[in-house]
Amino acid sequence: MTIVKLDTKTIEKIAAGEVIESPMSIVKELVENSIDSKADSITVEIKNGGKTYIRVTDNGCGIEREDLDLAFSKHATSKIKDFNDLFDIYSLGFRGEALSSIATVSKVTAITRTNEEDIGSKIVIDNGISKISSIATNIGTSIIAEDIFRDIPVRHKFLRSDAIEANKINRLMYAFAIGYNNISFKYIKNDNVLFTTNKSYDFKNKVSDLLDDSLGDNLLEIKGSNDEYKLKGYISNSNYYRGNRSLQYLFINNRLIESDIIVRTVEHAYKNNIPSNRFPAFFMFVTTDAKNLDVNIHPNKKTINFNYEESLLNLIENIILKALSNNYKPNEIKFVEDKDDELMDFSDYSKLLNEYNNTNKFVKENDDETKYESQSQNNEQSQSNLVDDDFFDLEANILNEDKHSYINTNHKNTESKQIPTLPKNSFIDEIDHIEYKASFLGRYSLFERDNTLYILNHRRASEKINITKFMDDFKRESVASQILMDAKIINLMQNDVVKFKQKQEYIKKLGFDAEIIGESSIIIRSVPVIFEIPENEDFFYDLLDIDYDMGTDYIYKKIKKSKLNLLFRKGNKIGEKEATAYLKELFSMENPYKTLDGKPTIIKVSEEDLEKYFER
Repeated sequence: MTIVKLDTKTIEKIAAGEVIESPMSIVKELVENSIDSKADSITVEIKNGGKTYIRVTDNGCGIEREDLDLAFSKHATSKIKDFNDLFDIYSLGFRGEALSSIATVSKVTAITRTNEEDIGSKIVIDNGISKISSIATNIGTSIIAEDIFRDIPVRHKFLRSDAIEANKINRLMYAFAIGYNNISFKYIKNDNVLFTTNKSYDFKNKVSDLLDDSLGDNLLEIKGSNDEYKLKGYISNSNYYRGNRSLQYLFINNRLIESDIIVRTVEHAYKNNIPSNRFPAFFMFVTTDAKNLDVNIHPNKKTINFNYEESLLNLIENIILKALSNNYKPNEIKFVEDKDDELMDFSDYSKLLNEYNNTNKFVKENDDETKYESQSQNNEQSQSNLVDDDFFDLEANILNEDKHSYINTNHKNTESKQIPTLPKNSFIDEIDHIEYKASFLGRYSLFERDNTLYILNHRRASEKINITKFMDDFKRESVASQILMDAKIINLMQNDVVKFKQKQEYIKKLGFDAEIIGESSIIIRSVPVIFEIPENEDFFYDLLDIDYDMGTDYIYKKIKKSKLNLLFRKGNKIGEKEATAYLKELFSMENPYKTLDGKPTIIKVSEEDLEKYFER
């Protein structure tokens, strides 16, 4: 095959494709330019998912007429002067590729004026031909990009539907509005204003208005620093979680970025606070010396490298753990008023369907424990990339909010990592004046304190107490055992005998007295005290399948998902004495309101909620 040198236009289109991947890329580059221009008001308008029309208007410093043509040439930038400046970057743009790339893949019109100019300038660039003229306009810049990829058919055909491309831009605009409290944003889609934000908008009110009405009330403020990094922002409490990562936003030195390892660190801090395969919301703002970052990884500037990465991860995890430990509280029951018993027309059903599919609503846990456990096990698929390949592509989130599309983050390197533990908290004061009232259905106990009703789930309370004690005793190698009246003899395959010999000491530490008899049989003489007497031998094969070198967190998860979990004594029909003992035991633990899987052990109904329900 003959080697040929590519012509200039082909080279430019290939290079532009690295910077401009979709209409969202154009919006991102133009808005970042507006932010760099010190604008405090930015308007973004798109049509047809940005495929046919994008306009970004700001009130920033503008572009001088003599620089206007140069601004759209390749590698022309006002942000850096030489290579060394790459390691001291505080602006969002710096490569000098964005405007030239946009002009390569679309027809561009730019209208601009600086404070020093009496009249503005207009440039139109179409197929590499530019024309500059004078125009009356306000101070600032307005750039229009039309007919994206019209001259690059191979790229154009890979654009998604208008709705999907628009959703990418929607998420981006939410991110800008959330990340820049000193800028007013207006976002218009297909001639309809989707949102406007004002400068100095209260953060919790802003995210509630933009993303989810209930989000602001469920956010915890975080703040902290170390020698290298400062962190501030908000995270969701343990009662708020979602089926996807669409409410996770990370800014480093005001730059919106993606980071698998930071996402994994945050979610690991939540692992005992929310159910598995559910994801917290977070809005984190990290600042550091620019020399600690390498933002010149890829032309799209989505990812960066960190110096002192471990220092940043430890800071994030410690701050989140502290915030969660200071905010333990039970789930609250909120009564919802009944709709009038009247027939709905078709539009009413459409509204219900839209509400059901709305990805901005947070996920409530399934109270059917058996179904939930089954779903959790079916979703046990490990994926290495925690951030979607396209961070802003919400198609999967829209279509699969409650389907089996979750990502398991329990990788080996996460399990083996030394994680700081939650500080011990005393909740004894909270039950000093609590009073037992009744048992309900044999599965719940009702308590009252300060005009609030507390409902204790016997099964979950006993599960947390027993499993916590069991794992603590295992760590101390002091699991108490009970001798079986009738020892169990299990006949094993030869490969299982080999496994048993390898793991016999660990199995003994778990409270099982077992040894080999004959060539391929095992006799079990005792089991842990907190276990029911096993009715069959299935549990023993689960013991053999555990990799005991993976640490206690891993061992706990394996036990929880195995037939061993069925053996833990369950507190179902219990009386006042046992229920009160459960409550006291729970309140001596970390986060008494949740199981180790993040499910509620206690919920409460306030007097206010009851009054609202009866006086509606």
